[in-house]
Amino acid sequence: MGQSRCERKRASHKSAIAANNADTPCGERDPNVERYDPDLWTDEFAFLNQPAQAQIQSDLFYDYRTNVDVYPKWQAWMREKRPRLLVIWGKYDLSFDLGEPERYRADVPSAEVHVLDTGHFALDTAADQIAQIVRGFKK
Repeated sequence: MGQSRCERKRASHKSAIAANNADTPCGERDPNVERYDPDLWTDEFAFLNQPAQAQIQSDLFYDYRTNVDVYPKWQAWMREKRPRLLVIWGKYDLSFDLGEPERYRADVPSAEVHVLDTGHFALDTAADQIAQIVRGFKK
């Protein structure tokens, strides 16, 4: 008997995780990738290659699809409550769509949105800038 659709998807996720871990860090397009602490990447690589981590990560990726179903609830809450909202985004983050940060303003027009010249690991390359933004937001 063949694999179920779910099993095939999980296998493809595991394959993608393995390929990503072996070939490229998340910030490959980050213009400041030389600022990444190589020990952190080595530690993350070692952690993600522990037994069962591929399955755990695959399960997380697969479960993410259920988030989309609750987006309307989150968005309604944000429109109703209008929380103070700080969005800090890496322009070169390959994990997320660059249009996402501004979309928060559809629900919270007063959101403070900052798109930085960083990748996924923004704190490795722009910690001082981010700290300044957060300090300003807290005032």
